Amino acid sequence: MLDDMLAVWRTHCAINRFMLEHIAESGLQAIPLLKTGQPGRGRNVARVFAHMVEVRLSHMRAAEQRAAGVGEFEKGATPARAELLAALAASDAAVSAQLARLVESGGLVHGRGPLNLLGYLISHESHHRGQIMLALKQSGVSLSDDLRWGLWSMWFKD
Repeated sequence: MLDDMLAVWRTHCAINRFMLEHIAESGLQAIPLLKTGQPGRGRNVARVFAHMVEVRLSHMRAAEQRAAGVGEFEKGATPARAELLAALAASDAAVSAQLARLVESGGLVHGRGPLNLLGYLISHESHHRGQIMLALKQSGVSLSDDLRWGLWSMWFKD
């Protein structure tokens, strides 16, 4: 079961990296629009990716966070693509290690098993990928076919 869990996590992480790598530089500043058509006050695309890393880390103990080697982003700062890719890679590995520890030890996070953590993280980040796509479309950022459809086809690649 652990191998299957980690394979699902690796695919999910590859989708996040693929998305970030295929967003135009201008798209990192995109923010979803309000009903009025004005930019919202929420996170821009780069900050959404940073938030995803921060939520991953929030489900680890302090010692695990330090061991992961993932630095925190300054509040309100917009990290560069390279910083985001590095933080995603480090937190990808940290979550994989945590899932393995939980499965092997029968450990719990927030009173729940490792499948619950995996499901939560994938659901949370998938929600934000949809939010990112909306922000890009509303901001007029051109989306390549690779970005639009490649996210889905990655689940079936070897």
